[in-house]
Amino acid sequence: MAVATSDSILARSLITDRRSTNFGLKNEVCRCKVVPCRAGGKVKGKGKGRVEVKAAVQIGGLEEVKKAKEEMGLDVVSEEELREKGFLGMRKTKLVCTIGPACCSTQDLEKLALGGMNVARLNMCHNTRDWHRDVIKKINQLNEEKGFCVSVMIDTEGSQIHVLDHGAPSSVKAEEGSTWLFTAQKLEGSPPFTIQANYEGFSEGIEVGDELVIDGGMASFQVIEKVGNDLRCKCTDSGLFLPRAKFSFWRNGKLVARNSELPTLSKKDWADIEFGVSEGVDFIALSFVNDADPVRQLKNYLYMRSS
Repeated sequence: MAVATSDSILARSLITDRRSTNFGLKNEVCRCKVVPCRAGGKVKGKGKGRVEVKAAVQIGGLEEVKKAKEEMGLDVVSEEELREKGFLGMRKTKLVCTIGPACCSTQDLEKLALGGMNVARLNMCHNTRDWHRDVIKKINQLNEEKGFCVSVMIDTEGSQIHVLDHGAPSSVKAEEGSTWLFTAQKLEGSPPFTIQANYEGFSEGIEVGDELVIDGGMASFQVIEKVGNDLRCKCTDSGLFLPRAKFSFWRNGKLVARNSELPTLSKKDWADIEFGVSEGVDFIALSFVNDADPVRQLKNYLYMRSS
């Protein structure tokens, strides 16, 4: 990256046809020689100006830079904008990091922020409200005390079918060849090889021979029998069931279109949205949006809350 004050440009992410060019003594990009220079130094040649970083680009003028931008997709911004927002603020691509139990400590969050995290995503499918509140508090403290500018986003669960109870507090191994019953019935206890879904119509439109996939591929089953609303399935690819694992149905390599549609925003989603508003989060992401209506509903709700 380099800044020439005379032409007020920032040249960054320079890419040639065959290779990426890094700043160095022998590098040349767009007929512009790259030379090392300390902050506050001068660049020799056309387009002289004070250099704000350790590397500078000798350019022939703003018109040449504009031409390079058109040919190579070069980003050109004003020095004033750069001074106001800094290099990280000018990055066009933002990094969204999902925060989980493995990276929720203050130290881990600071490492992520130093690594370029712009948005901390909290998946409302998992963990408790107290856990999410604690993470939001830590991020706010980092922003205030360390000068970061990390936004917080909550991602709603959405009305997707989940596994509610598989008979174990953590994960269950499904072995290849084993037979399992998928049902929406509320059963007492935890019968073995039985999975309870939270949606009564989960089997509507499903046929014998369809494939049931857990969490995008953690384990796979084939529907071998349909009894009422229940499905009896044989495990064809062994794997683990996690608590509240998501599942989908496939037929001939394509996702099965369901006959019934669930609402985008469930009661739990609205409660999570209210929680996010009360905690002052910056973004709310909606899962499984089918049309514009739920987006309008949420925007109107936030407007009424003056959020």
